[in-house]
Amino acid sequence: MSNRRKQAKKIQTCITVYSEDHRDDAEKMIRRFRKLVKNAGIIEEVRERCHYTKPSETKRNKRRERQRKIDKVNKKRVELLKPRDQYKKRRL
Repeated sequence: MSNRRKQAKKIQTCITVYSEDHRDDAEKMIRRFRKLVKNAGIIEEVRERCHYTKPSETKRNKRRERQRKIDKVNKKRVELLKPRDQYKKRRL
């Protein structure tokens, strides 16, 4: 197995929110901070590290996620290929 696969996704550890940017509004600062943390993937990383997951379980979850994405794309393709209702004859 190559070292590339073993390397974890790097997470930005230093996230700062300045009060001047939000006109000293604490609620806006908290919302901005939570959004930055979520986008950086820190919350997901903490949840994953909370409990040990077996390698076989992680493989299974990745496979399920991949299959879910494939099914989603295939569903969209089928919908695009369906004949539209506008071509049906109208009843008078």
